[in-house]
Amino acid sequence: MSRNPRRLRLEPAAPAMSTAGALRRRAVALASAAGSATSAPLAVALGPSAALAVAAVRVAPCSGPSESSHRWGSPSVAGAFAAASAAAVAVAASAGGPASCDSGKTRKVAVGKVADFEDGTMQEIALEGAEGGKAAVLVHRHAGKFYTTSPACSHYGASLKKGVTAAGGKDATPTITCPLHDATFSLETGKVVRGPSIDGIAVYKTSVAGDTIYAEVPEAILAGSKHERVMKAMVTRDKTDGRVFALVGGGAASLAAAETLRQEGFGGRIVMITKEPHLPYDRVQLSKNPGATVEKLQLRSAEFFDKYGIEVLREANVTKLDPKANEVHFTTGGSDTLTVLKYDSALVATGGSPRKLFCPGANLKGIHTLRTPEDAAEIAKYAKKGMKIIVVGGSFIGMEIASALKKKGCEVSVVAMETVPFERVLGKKVGASFARLLQKEGVEWYGTAQVRLFRGVDEVNGVELEDGEVLPCDAVVIGAGVLPNTRFVEGVPLDKNGALCVGPLLNVESSPNLFAAGDVCTYPCMQTGARVRIEHWDVATQQGRVAAKNMLGQFVPFTTVPFFWSGLYGKNLRFVGHAPDTLDRVIIEGDVSGMNFISYYTENDEIRAVATVNRDPIAVACAELMRRDKMPKASEILIGTVNADVILERLRALSVAK
Repeated sequence: MSRNPRRLRLEPAAPAMSTAGALRRRAVALASAAGSATSAPLAVALGPSAALAVAAVRVAPCSGPSESSHRWGSPSVAGAFAAASAAAVAVAASAGGPASCDSGKTRKVAVGKVADFEDGTMQEIALEGAEGGKAAVLVHRHAGKFYTTSPACSHYGASLKKGVTAAGGKDATPTITCPLHDATFSLETGKVVRGPSIDGIAVYKTSVAGDTIYAEVPEAILAGSKHERVMKAMVTRDKTDGRVFALVGGGAASLAAAETLRQEGFGGRIVMITKEPHLPYDRVQLSKNPGATVEKLQLRSAEFFDKYGIEVLREANVTKLDPKANEVHFTTGGSDTLTVLKYDSALVATGGSPRKLFCPGANLKGIHTLRTPEDAAEIAKYAKKGMKIIVVGGSFIGMEIASALKKKGCEVSVVAMETVPFERVLGKKVGASFARLLQKEGVEWYGTAQVRLFRGVDEVNGVELEDGEVLPCDAVVIGAGVLPNTRFVEGVPLDKNGALCVGPLLNVESSPNLFAAGDVCTYPCMQTGARVRIEHWDVATQQGRVAAKNMLGQFVPFTTVPFFWSGLYGKNLRFVGHAPDTLDRVIIEGDVSGMNFISYYTENDEIRAVATVNRDPIAVACAELMRRDKMPKASEILIGTVNADVILERLRALSVAK
């Protein structure tokens, strides 16, 4: 299915400089007066009145012998970040009015009775009089006020009625969150608040007369048309603006940054430099559906980039980024001619390169890694019944490829260093449940194993393990993680994995006009202050948005709670938060053997992360509570006073009118 929106309606463009911007400048001034330059970013997010309260916050160094234990700020940093997150939602989602239902004929239709809705709830309502009887809307109630939206997520079309509708917190808009991928939208404007979706959802004017709720729905919807997707207004290129912003990389983060820059009123040059021959596409689908074409995965059309003056230089090889000279050096189209681009601000979002195995036979034909559509197309050639495929590495990418190939009838084996799948991330007990799932699906799991060499003459025909066992195969897919693509960046600190070290604004301390997003950066975690690097599409997208705002000097800290999803053999895995390197305690709720459970990952008495399997929408509910610093304590889960139902009820209670 194509990811290009069927219809987009643009709202009126917001002015480039807003009241929020003025408040940010005032907050910076207050923080500076307090003698704390590093407190300014948090103070900006919290507002001028909070500037002095965060004056003691400091950023931990990026490298050193005890890097994993470095904390950003004080024990109260999580609470401060939660407030910053709420403020960011308020600013991001409230700018401008409703983004849909502003034009075209509408009809006022009854969508329910007031008494049928409690605060913090929603219902999908079939529209009376609609042709075919299939048209529906989603009606929400928060703090006594009603909102009406389209019923499906604009990301992959999932039903939003299975998600989480939540009050926005202090001064923030209420939201609806998709249960699958944490795509979150404002109920007031329909705009994207966070998550992987690039388009918003439709919202409709809602009113109450007597005991009945009414929504003004377009006649086209009643006639059978689909609900519109909403794209936030963007300015076009202003030739009088001489600024140049370079976006190195052509993935999720760069696309999000480019769109955010235009949405925030930036009229200068935006130059996206990508090694690939394609426009930005939905990379996460490659491991789930290797046979998908680039055309189906493409996120925006060429006309879109032309319309908004976003230059995309494809098949470009960046040889050097010089932060001191503010220059990007690159060649294009296989030419040796060097081009030098002078920039005012730059974003590095080049993602990662798949790790390769350095052992005898590693260069044989038939051994593949997965990064591009071309890689996926090569792997898809083996997706035939009876083909023997060996996946080396128990990463999520590797396991998704194994699942996709098994569905095509391949005989699949997985070789990994872990005892059970996902042991390092999810723990042994949860990993064991996935091991049983693999066995049930007929996938061979070779745990605590390493590859000694690949056998074959020109093409691989076998994998020899360290214990001498030989596994015959027709092809090999290596899914052993990625390494950050940062070798071209000069003169800036890198962590032990080669990632750029950035602060809460996602810029490099020694080069404040150089930003990084996605796989290439290590940043201070919202919950703990520890430096982390997250290889998730959702995180990369949101970091691109935040980096873009900070390229414009808006001082918005990155406060997003990481969210990850995967689908394996029909089981839906969601993971929210960031589990500590050493798991203190893993608390399981539900049926692990039946693959229907919730797993809480704790540190001391705090719940740092939550994994769910077939328990939507618990993961997105936990993500919302984590953002607000309202998660229950681990001890409450342990003694049984809190479970999934209580978590959902606590979130709903935040929507009750005071």
